[in-house]
Amino acid sequence: MKKLCSLLSLMTLVAFVAFGASGLFAATANPSPASPGYTPMVIPIMGTYSSNQSVVKWKAPAGYRVVHASATARAVTGTSPTLTVDLKSGATSMFSSPISVTAGTITDAVLGTAPNIADESTVSVDFAKGGSYSSGQGWKDITLFLFLKRR
Repeated sequence: MKKLCSLLSLMTLVAFVAFGASGLFAATANPSPASPGYTPMVIPIMGTYSSNQSVVKWKAPAGYRVVHASATARAVTGTSPTLTVDLKSGATSMFSSPISVTAGTITDAVLGTAPNIADESTVSVDFAKGGSYSSGQGWKDITLFLFLKRR
């Protein structure tokens, strides 16, 4: 019986290391499923973009803290194209600097010191582009992922 308990303990430890510990090393802290107030938000911005603009706006239904943000684009065409994505609550950016998007690669944001979305504020997703684009060229199908915690 003692050997069986030792074997079960060893198997539990191996299973934890192999499967359960992956959350311990994640770039974004993984809250417990029992933790209330977390909201994942996927914002698909479909189409082709080649100008500076606010592409998405909404009114925050509550106060939130941005816990994580990342962005990607499906493809890009143009001459020396660059694109940054910024998330703002009113006029205040949630990032220490806007996300530099690379087509086909997911880029994580570096959050500002207080990435707090104010209750009832207008939240916007702003694009700033560099390079030059002919008609029909630009950044295609951008996705912004946000992980928010209600304040």
